[in-house]
Amino acid sequence: MILCENRVPFGPIFCKPGIQEKYFEDIEMLAAAELRHYLARITTAPFHTVDYDPAEPAGIYIGSVSGLSADDLGDDDFRIVFDGGKIRINGGKRGLLYGVYEFLERLGCRFFTPTCEKIPLCPTLSVEPFSVDGKPVFEYREMDYADVTRNPYYCTKMRLNGHYQDLPEEFGGSISYATHAHSFQRLVPVEEYGQSHPEYFSLFKGKRQNGEKDYWQLCLTNPDVLKIAIENARKILRENPDCKIISISQNDNLNHCQCEACLKADSEEGSPAGTLLRFVNAMAEALEDEFPDVLFDILAYHYTRPASHLTQARKNVCIRICASSTCYTHPYDTCPDRSRAVVHPDGTKTVFFDDLVAWSKVCDRLYVWDYTSNFQHYALPFPNWRVLQKNLLTLEKYHVKGVFEEANRAKGGGVDFNERRGYLLSKLLWDPHCDIEKHRREFMEYVYGPAAEPLDRYLNLLCDYNEAADNHMYIQQRECPPYLTEDHIAEYNALFDEAERLVCGDGLRLARVQRNRLSVRFCELYWKITVDHVYDSEKLHSFFDDLHEFGILKLDEWACYQKTYRALLDGRTDGGRWYTEPPVSDCNETF
Repeated sequence: MILCENRVPFGPIFCKPGIQEKYFEDIEMLAAAELRHYLARITTAPFHTVDYDPAEPAGIYIGSVSGLSADDLGDDDFRIVFDGGKIRINGGKRGLLYGVYEFLERLGCRFFTPTCEKIPLCPTLSVEPFSVDGKPVFEYREMDYADVTRNPYYCTKMRLNGHYQDLPEEFGGSISYATHAHSFQRLVPVEEYGQSHPEYFSLFKGKRQNGEKDYWQLCLTNPDVLKIAIENARKILRENPDCKIISISQNDNLNHCQCEACLKADSEEGSPAGTLLRFVNAMAEALEDEFPDVLFDILAYHYTRPASHLTQARKNVCIRICASSTCYTHPYDTCPDRSRAVVHPDGTKTVFFDDLVAWSKVCDRLYVWDYTSNFQHYALPFPNWRVLQKNLLTLEKYHVKGVFEEANRAKGGGVDFNERRGYLLSKLLWDPHCDIEKHRREFMEYVYGPAAEPLDRYLNLLCDYNEAADNHMYIQQRECPPYLTEDHIAEYNALFDEAERLVCGDGLRLARVQRNRLSVRFCELYWKITVDHVYDSEKLHSFFDDLHEFGILKLDEWACYQKTYRALLDGRTDGGRWYTEPPVSDCNETF
């Protein structure tokens, strides 16, 4: 079908009446505007968006005027149908935009990063007729790369719909949490109850942990704690009527309650998760009538990651299991390393994959909190490329319905090809069976041009050396991994030299190559300074000057780069995370 011939469109884009007066009022109007914008960019033709006219035989019909019912489509589903001289696109509240972007991708458009799109130039544009029903494998798809989460257009093009995407209503909104994680402080504030009711808080190693919030948990068998948590959750949900999930989850520490009642419940359940599940089930039941559409989310994390053996989750309870203490060199289901297994009350041990399988048998709605970076060293190469698809296929196999990919979320981004990782993950979150090699190749060839080939060799070498060493790669490691020896780094630098030479006349692509090379430059410096106490002053200062020039604000999760810079100058090994003297006035730690 010819869509445009010699800059003459075959027909208008039809939308519901009133589009001229209320251009961006809702998603149908936004979808029509986006389609018009990109068709004009492709063809340089004056496509027009007009009110629906049933007398017009040819054109593109969007949303409610498409003649396609959306009644059987979920919020993220879409449908595209060629019908004679008409193209019809409809979808759910987010799915309509997804359908428009799917149509544009069929025309050759690619949305690689928030600032890099491939738009073909075709004054005469044609497309083979096709019909497609689009439906995601995972109902909840989230990542928190800063460049992604701050751009609703890009989030939508990547079909992300999670809490950190924070999409406005004209984009269909997000699936948002009223509390996202580690919510005990909001449910039973230690400042309010810590001194007057120490029994509300965890008894750990013979002492009530009712002081600093980072070190306490709740006593989940105390009936007063349940009452207070229910009332505060009710208040939170009333204040956030658009949020359809609330996380009832422990603080980020291991100091869970060891009072007699809690230990008894842990033993009966086979896991402290069962004690938490009893608590959350009771909250979900108490609040269900007022909030019938809300999910009550448990964070199965560290000591609560192993599944309970007795209590099952209610229909309005979601288990969000965290892939913590998990190797990212090997796929979830085949990694032999059990050195970081979680110990159960009866002394047995399980790793993440064991717990995933167990939870899938007792919970109808299972989400996973996954990880994509070394949070101790954001700049460290993290060669998890070969397990991305395998792991998401495993999650689909065990009926996971939602996935959050926690990433380098620092404002300013990162240097370990995070844009490529985010792009590939977004494709896999929609369809883990997709042709990931095709997506990888398209991304590299367009974003890096002639430099793609040596950069691909670099990324493959990282994986090869990591696998050859049978290295178990985790998200919280500070030691030097075996794929970063001096000889390896010399090979990587030679490949970056070649990549830079190949794009030396292309300033934009050269900058992209040099930004990612900062990862290798960091490796050259860090262990020489912190382990061998050997300084190359010129390389050190040049690295941080370039880091600043590229707008990279963090090298690990907890400290801005200025603090890390000062720590390295002082020979400290903590990466600057606890560095407080002297103050750094321009340190920006905003996520």
